[in-house]
Parts: sequence; structure tokens; C-alpha cells
Amino acid sequence: MRTRRRGAKCRYTWNWITWTICAILSSVSGSASPPDSLKLVWLSNTTLTCNDGSPTGYYFRRGSNTEHWVVYLEGGGYCWDTASCRARWRRRPALMSSTRWPRVRRAPALLSAERTANPLWHASNHVLLPYCSSDMWSGTRTATHAVGGFSFTGRLIVEGVLEDLLRAGLSGRLMFVGSSAGGTGVMLHVDAARRALRSKRIKVAAVSDSGWFLDRPARDRRVPAAAIARLGHSLWRGTPPNSCVRKHVKEPWLCYFGYRLYPHIRTPLFVFQYLFDSAQLAAEGVRAPRTRTQWEMVHKTGVALRTSLDSVRTVYAPACLAHGALARPEWLAINVSGISLPRALACWERRLGRAKKTHVRGGCAPRRLVEICSWPQCNGSCPRLRDPRTGEEVALATLLQSFGMDVHGAAAAMGIDAGAFSRMSHAELFPLLAPHV
Repeated sequence: MRTRRRGAKCRYTWNWITWTICAILSSVSGSASPPDSLKLVWLSNTTLTCNDGSPTGYYFRRGSNTEHWVVYLEGGGYCWDTASCRARWRRRPALMSSTRWPRVRRAPALLSAERTANPLWHASNHVLLPYCSSDMWSGTRTATHAVGGFSFTGRLIVEGVLEDLLRAGLSGRLMFVGSSAGGTGVMLHVDAARRALRSKRIKVAAVSDSGWFLDRPARDRRVPAAAIARLGHSLWRGTPPNSCVRKHVKEPWLCYFGYRLYPHIRTPLFVFQYLFDSAQLAAEGVRAPRTRTQWEMVHKTGVALRTSLDSVRTVYAPACLAHGALARPEWLAINVSGISLPRALACWERRLGRAKKTHVRGGCAPRRLVEICSWPQCNGSCPRLRDPRTGEEVALATLLQSFGMDVHGAAAAMGIDAGAFSRMSHAELFPLLAPHV
């Protein structure tokens, strides 16, 4: 496994004296890395790059359980044509280039080596793939003369990383995980990865976190999701799985949507999906719902997401207005029907024969845990909802009122003063409402 030479991140300094000082400082800082950190490794195939042509790679830490590997694909949206890619470059260049990648990165939740932060996989070998290809991890366009001079090699990057990991000792069991665009990328890649690693007797499974997007109509004259996927598929030279493409020969870009792709996935897959996914709502034109009409749209999206998950064998779907969970500390607190997300994952892995029985306390969880209530944030473990204008937490009573609930009537039915009802915290109010949802 090749690592970058010491001091290489100082290559843009103006003379050799400045470069030497920078290299020394980098060496000193690198020797004092935080214990829960991942180290940057550059990809051995140097022809594969980020959008801007800068080198790509991954962050790695070897764990004590040498036979268990967690490979995490980051998310971060995508671009699909000249205008959107140039806008992305102006606003979020860190998602298109590696020029400012640090030599070490603090591990996100499911890649932490701390048992308290990561009770499931703290001892595993951890690999984080930073997202810099803007193509849902599906592109094969290496020519830099493409739109704006950008290349899109997400699919090839994943393949290159797996090849490097094999040389680094990849063996035993591989857990392929991704969030948002990375969650979609996991679904696009997992069968191919399983086939590629079969001869090495490496078992593969996958977890898709918030990558289950729907091609629902947009409002306010927005470009429909399916049209964006069609443009992106062409720009990236995307390569969805052949089994799905054969089903949608004339519209292969439909294979970027979870409910259309899922029937063609043969590898064990755990789907985590918030029922009121904020990224899905943003794509439909609802970013900060305030009016009753907007909340009705939120409700309809929730119904559509719940329905689309009907055929999924293993799914965990809280009724939250949020996006992405596994890289955030709150993943430990999320629960559906009293069953936490870590426990549900541990049960699923145990059923696959890939986890010790001692990992699961209190018995195993059902395969399907989908929230039954039909309004957002009805789950008391949801991440707090905040007003985007002020940053302050939105009171549950205010949320319910915006959603069309008669707060005064509800307060009277429970024998509570309406003013006191409105001032109650989520923790106080939810137990009172729970029997009625």
C-alpha cells in the first residue's frame, strides 16, 4: 500500500526553503495524530482523479479485528451539466478536489475506534472514501476535456480502492457502507464488489444510509429528478448494474433510484431511510416547510417513501425530517419501536452469520422496522428540527400546528392549558401524544 511521500502536501510553496519548513512541520504534526483518526493513502492508480484532476485516495486505519473491514463511501450531492458543475465548483470545491485534504481525519461515528461511539465496529479495519467525483460514485469518464475540464471516475475509484485494499490484506468480511450519494453508490456497487471478491472468499454485505431517492415530480418549475438523472448519467458515463439496465433499456438512468434498483440487488443489504428525508424534500422544492400546504407535501413524500420500502427485506425507517445518520453521533440514539439502530444492525449482521451473539443484547429485532405514525418528528429519538433562519429548535407543538393540528383542541382533550401545551418540550409532549398517533 503506497503512501504519499513526506512533505508532499507542501508542493505549492514558492521555494525550497519554505517547502522544507512546511515538510518539517507536517512531519511533526503527523506524528501526533489523534488516536481516533484515519490516515490518508493515495490511490496507486494515478490515472484516477477527482473532478479537477487532483489525485484521489482514501483514509485508513487498521483495527484489531483483521478479518472485518468497514468501507464507507461519503456523500455530498452531485452535478449533472455544465451549469451545475460550475456552480458546484464555485460553492463547494472541496467536493471536487483533493488539494486541501488533510493527512489525517477524525473518524466519523461508524468508523470510530472508540467503543462508546461505535459499539458495533470499533475493532474493525476502517476505510473512508472521500467524495470528490460528483457522480453518485458511478462515473467512468476519465477525459479531462469533459464539461468544464472535469472528469467523473467514481466507479473506477471504488474499484481501484478495493484493488489497493486487497494488496493491503483485505480478507474475511467486507461491510460496504455509504450515506446519501454514498448510500446510492453502495447500492450501485455492492453486487459487483461481491463478484470481484468471491474468488478471495471475502464475504460482502452493505448498508445504504439515506440513499433511497425517489423520482417524484418537483414543484416551482424545478427540473424533475428523472431528467437530472438522465443528464448526469450521460455526463458521467455512468454504469448502473447491468441487471437493472436490462429492465430499463431505454431509460437506464432510472437505476439511480433506490426502489427501482433494489429488486436487482443480490447481496445482503440493510436500508436505513428517514421517511421524511430532507434531501428528497429539497429535490422536490420543499426546503424549510412552514405553511400547511408545504407540510401536506411533506406528508405525501413520507407516504411515498414508506410505500416504496414495502418490498425491502431489511429496512429501518424512522419518521424523522432529517438526512443521513451513520456518520453522526446521534446514530446511537435513534430508535424505532424501542429498538436502536445499532441493535438492529447487530441483529442483521448476526443473521448473516457475521457477528458474535454477544453483540446483541435483549434479543434480536425484526427485519423490518418502519415507523407507523404519519407525521414528521413523531419519533422521540429524531434529530432535533431547527428553524433554518434562527438555528433555534422548533417546538413540537409549533410543528404540529404548521402540519394542520388543532393545538387548542388537542390541549383541551388532554386537559392541558393551550399555553402550557405550546411551551412543552418534545420530551414532555411526545409521551402525551404517543397513544393518539
